[in-house]
Amino acid sequence: MRDQYFVEETAFLEEARARAERGGLTPQDWREAYAQLVENYENLLKVVQVLTHQATQLETKLEKARAQLELQRKALSSEVEGLERQIQHQQKEVHKKAQERDILYDRMGRTRMMLIVLFAVLLVIVAFMMYYLFIDTEQMISFVKKVRGIQ
Repeated sequence: MRDQYFVEETAFLEEARARAERGGLTPQDWREAYAQLVENYENLLKVVQVLTHQATQLETKLEKARAQLELQRKALSSEVEGLERQIQHQQKEVHKKAQERDILYDRMGRTRMMLIVLFAVLLVIVAFMMYYLFIDTEQMISFVKKVRGIQ
């Protein structure tokens, strides 16, 4: 992977190794190799400085993005908590309405039962009245006289 990015430097290194193995370098060869080494080092240093600067900028952007994500996470967490409170409130309201409905149904049941009892009592009264009016009228007449104080 290094060879892909630093082709010239890799070639120079291989050339220097080969020369060192061959031996018999003249002082002029040494000067040229040293000059080339300094030039390659200078180029490599510039590349490393640029890469370091870019890495620093990317790290700064990454930190800003992390901070932004943290703010958004906190905002979302706050929103979720608010929604949970709202859901709990609505659940309480629904529970309260259900209790009110149950109480109302209970009252309706008692009222219905009372109406049935009253209707039964009314039927009994009407039945007695009908009996005394149409079947035993003399008993009815004596009862009315007795109530009015005629007899």
